[in-house]
This record gives sequence, C-alpha cells and structure tokens, in this order.
Amino acid sequence: MKKISKAVIPAALALSMVASTTAFADPQSNPNGPYIENEQNISLSSYMSNEELFKKLQNLEAQSKGKMKLEIAGYSNQSPDGYQTEADKGEPLYVVKFGDADPNKKRVLITTQIHGNEQIGTEAAIDIIQKLSSGAKDVNEMLDKVSIWIMPRINPEGADNLYEGKWYPTRYTHQTWLPENIDLPEGTAAPWYYNSDGSERAQNNNGRVVYGIPGYDQNRDYNPNLNFRVEDQDKAEVAGFLNSRATNNSNYGGFFVTAESRTVTSVFQDLQPDVYVDVHHRGFNTVSDEDNRSVPMQLAAVVADPYTDPFTGQQYEVDEDVLKLGKQVNALASQTLQRGFSHYGAVQKYPDVNLPGTALGAFALNDAAIMLMEIKGQSQTLGQKQAGMLKETVKAPLYDLFNALADGSIDEVDPAVYDAIPEASNSISDPSTRD
Repeated sequence: MKKISKAVIPAALALSMVASTTAFADPQSNPNGPYIENEQNISLSSYMSNEELFKKLQNLEAQSKGKMKLEIAGYSNQSPDGYQTEADKGEPLYVVKFGDADPNKKRVLITTQIHGNEQIGTEAAIDIIQKLSSGAKDVNEMLDKVSIWIMPRINPEGADNLYEGKWYPTRYTHQTWLPENIDLPEGTAAPWYYNSDGSERAQNNNGRVVYGIPGYDQNRDYNPNLNFRVEDQDKAEVAGFLNSRATNNSNYGGFFVTAESRTVTSVFQDLQPDVYVDVHHRGFNTVSDEDNRSVPMQLAAVVADPYTDPFTGQQYEVDEDVLKLGKQVNALASQTLQRGFSHYGAVQKYPDVNLPGTALGAFALNDAAIMLMEIKGQSQTLGQKQAGMLKETVKAPLYDLFNALADGSIDEVDPAVYDAIPEASNSISDPSTRD
C-alpha cells in the first residue's frame, strides 16, 4: 500500500496566513471600535462621582457672577408617601438654571443620566454649563432670549453604585417596592419596571451580575397625568391594575413611585419648557448595508401615541405645532452633525416606540417638543472610550438649538429633514465578536 503523507505548512507561512486573514476581514463598522473586551478592565476614572459633580457645579456657580443658579430640586430614595426621616433623603437632585420661567422667552429643559450607566451626557452637560456661565457676549445675548435649565444627573444612586467594592454604574434607581406603605394589599405586584433582585448587564453584555439592591427603571415611572400620585388613588383599583399583566405593562404610564421622576416632573411643571431634551445611551449600529459608519447618535421627536388615562379617562395627544417643532429641533441636530462623510454625520432615527411612561413621552403629551439623544455605548460596553467625540455629538447640536431658538431660525428648519433621517437598522449585538 502506498503511504500518503500529510502536507506540512511551515510555521512562518502559517502565521502569515492567519495574520492576512485577520487583516483583510471586513470590519463590522467604521470606526470599528474601540470596544471593551470581555476580560478587559473598564476605566471610568474620567467620569465624575456624585461628590465631584456637586463640587464642580458649586465652582461653576461661583464663577458665573450670578448668571447661573444652582438649586437642589429634590432627593433620591423617597418612599411614595414621603420621606420617613431626614436620613432617607438620599442623594440631591440638582437643577442648574440660566434664566427663569419667563413665558416671553423660549424655554429649554435638559436632563441626563436618567440611567446611571449612561454617563457621557452628564459630562457634556457640565461642558455646556461651563460655556453658558462664561460671560461671553454671544452667550449673554442668547440667554436674553432663551431660558435653559439643566438637570445633569437624575439617577445619582445608580450612577455611584458599587459592586464588590468597585464602581459599577447601573441602569436602575435604588428603592424597594413596599406596597403596604401606601395601603395596598400585601403582595400587590410591583410596577413592571421594578428590578427586584438588583441585577444588571455584565461587562460587554457577558451575562448578568446581581448587585443586590432593588430599584426601578426611572424612565418608565413617568405618567402623562403629571399630577398622578399612586398613594392618592383608589387602592383596590390600583391593586387590580398592578396585578394584571394586561395593564401592568409599557403601554400605560408609570406610577411615580420614585422620588426622581416626581422631582423631574415638578421641575418640568415649574419651567413649562418649549423643548425638552433627554440624553441617553444605547447599543451599536451601522447606518445601512451600504454604509458601515458606526452610528454615534440616534434621535427621536416622537415616542408616544395618543393616550387615555386608565384611571381618569382623560385623553392626551401631541399637539400638531409641538410635533412640528420637535421635528425641527431633531432635524437641526442632524444637520449640525453632518461634517462631510464623517463618523459624526452617521445619524439614525430611534426605533418607532410607544412609551407614555417615559419622561419624553409624558412631557410630549403635555405640550413640550422633545428630542431624544441616544449616544452609542454604555459603561459596560464602552467605558470612557470615545468620550470626547461622543460629548461633541451632544454639545454641538444643543449649542445650535439654543441659538436657533434665540434668533428664530428654528422656524426655518424643514421638518421633512427629520422624516428623511435613516431609520434604525443594522444593530451590532456584540462588538467584541467583530472578527
């Protein structure tokens, strides 16, 4: 029998073949990273802790020569029926005010870090506050016509969460569902957005970690009825609503069980803004099958359908003029980011949703034009990488928005520009598998 020998590839040639395969593999996106690998240590050192944020805001107020006013609008960790003791107040919720609630001025409310693991919006907000308090002539002229209130971190406990002694920002607030505290029957189901075991996505979405502190997704706790308070409702009716999966879901408004959502809503009611901007983070996308630019920002002017309050029967819908302004605001943001065929301009619309329990949804149904800004990546998937570029995608559109409201040029923006923004598509589910 003839002996058949196996072909042997020299080691050097084999290595070069592997290297070539990797080098010529099509990237998932452009730019293709940087991403957090599964076992890589995540650095968050450039982001501010709650204490550092407070000190920064205090310094900016002192330097502003009266232009900026810093207030504590409320505190986190409040039970639905009020603070039990002074110690229960939790962390302060700050509001930075440039101007008052003058109905003769255009008014803008901006919130960031409604989810504790979405940090870059807060860092961008601080840069904006610093610019607005600078005393520059053009800024002062703009502020003569526009009032801007900024809440730069509305989930302070999730933002400063610790896990096994390390800084581990989480999506959720810190609070326990205790129905008996508001005279609901023991065992009444919690609102659907309650995280009972305190768990969060692990690094690079590699499973989950249980950090053991229950809480809520604050951005589902809002309600189009801005005066709704769960403790003031008919208890049997509320219990029946919560105990039914047909009603305890995202199609309905939230229950205002968190101090954070109540506080933000009270600020909204005080200012009655023309425009409300909420800055979030999300996952990763490319623009399309033909355009593999990595999407730095998704925008949305609509997040809620017409709504009927299940307890009062009151109807809410987005006013036609409010919707037009919302589209103009988002269109302007998209136009601002078009810088040739660059990464900045790879903007998409956020997926079509109906979420009346979000801050954006509830406020849009109460006559505020809205802009949802969804930056790519979160603490577990991007850390602080690309923070400078992503801050720019927030700051540049907001500066242009302030000036367009001040000089009236926002009225000249074509709403059809918003309609033409590419729809959300081409999700990259796990950036670390790009090879």
